Amino acid sequence: MTVSLQAAVSACLFVSLLVFAAILWLAASFAIPIILAIPVGLLVAAVVGIVGISYFFSRQQRIIDCLTDGIRSFKDQDFSVQITHFESIEMSDLILEYNRLSTTLKKQRHATSQRELLLDTILQVSPVSILLLNQFDQVVYANDKAGKLLNNNKSLSGLVLHHAIANADPKLQTILLQKESGFVTFQANDEKQSYYFSRQSITLNHQPHVLLMCQNLSSEMSRQEVGLWKNAIRLISHELNNSLAPISSLTNSANTIVERSAEEQNHALIQLLPEMLATINRRTENLSEFVAKYSEFARLPAPNITEQPLQPLLDTVGKLYDFTLLASLPVECAFFDPIQVEQVLINLVKNAHESGSKIDEIGVKLLVDYQRLIVVVVDRGVGMEEEKLANAVLPFFSTKPSGTGIGLSICNEVAIAHGGQLKLFNREKGGLMVQFDLPLVAPRA
Repeated sequence: MTVSLQAAVSACLFVSLLVFAAILWLAASFAIPIILAIPVGLLVAAVVGIVGISYFFSRQQRIIDCLTDGIRSFKDQDFSVQITHFESIEMSDLILEYNRLSTTLKKQRHATSQRELLLDTILQVSPVSILLLNQFDQVVYANDKAGKLLNNNKSLSGLVLHHAIANADPKLQTILLQKESGFVTFQANDEKQSYYFSRQSITLNHQPHVLLMCQNLSSEMSRQEVGLWKNAIRLISHELNNSLAPISSLTNSANTIVERSAEEQNHALIQLLPEMLATINRRTENLSEFVAKYSEFARLPAPNITEQPLQPLLDTVGKLYDFTLLASLPVECAFFDPIQVEQVLINLVKNAHESGSKIDEIGVKLLVDYQRLIVVVVDRGVGMEEEKLANAVLPFFSTKPSGTGIGLSICNEVAIAHGGQLKLFNREKGGLMVQFDLPLVAPRA
């Protein structure tokens, strides 16, 4: 039977009054002085009332203790505590809400556990090595692939990153300890291994964490390298044949003219020799220029990155190819190699001019994104097919019939050397957007 607080207090007061009245009646029956009976009656009535109320509140306290224990269990992810019996009208709604909350949290915990189990299963079978580090560089999660790659199939959980990768290849250790995303290639078991590392800062449980992901690109890189070499051989063979065939033909013709002129003393034939030799010289120069372009790609020097003003860079490019500066400069300076970046910007604006775009629709825009300067070149030309867009920066891949496939590759190499990457996007209303980024702060030595 449930008892309300008001009813319990009223009952205790009523019993106390009855006790007080009974004491007064007994005092009158036994001729006890009224002045003595009243204090005794009040004292006894008060004691009875206090005992009654204390008994009622002790039951309320048991319910409060049950609620307290249940809420404390929530902190330990235990949502199974339920209060099934209670005798308090005032606390009935609170108890019902507590039981509902406990049931809801239990269901949510079960659903979360199932999702975590599914996610862990996916991560464990993933071909990508995954590490989660806390703010102290301690591994709080690592899938099996990461253990195999970095610690000879041993568990990494709980280890500090420096110790976790102690058994890994030195080049892997270097890129992980540099705390940067990047690409690394090394020899292992007489095979070339290529990996890409991605490092992302995330917040988990209101604490900073770092997510490291490492993808093995060895097989993909091998396929791409074979394809690139095939393209290189095809292009070089084509160019060599185009130059050597006429050179050989003209040389044979020149030898014939010399022999016939010596026999017949025909000066008219001899007069043809300068033109033939000029043609041979021209084809030789073209061949030399073609080979020099490939040599430039192979011998691209490391950039000399220093703080440089941006306006002179844009002025120099603008003298060669017209473009519209789409917004005012967000900063005055950035850190880059002026010679290399100038050539990149010239190549990109030149490509925009050759895309079929109107000159007044070719633009350059500079944006700031955290500590990077984003350089964007846009046009309204014919754009690029998606398949070609994905391969545009690969060496020896060209979208132009007479292209060498080196221009964008060199641009991408320069961008990578500055800590960025060349990116190409088709624009919605036609045309192409090409961007790369430069550091706004001095790179670490």
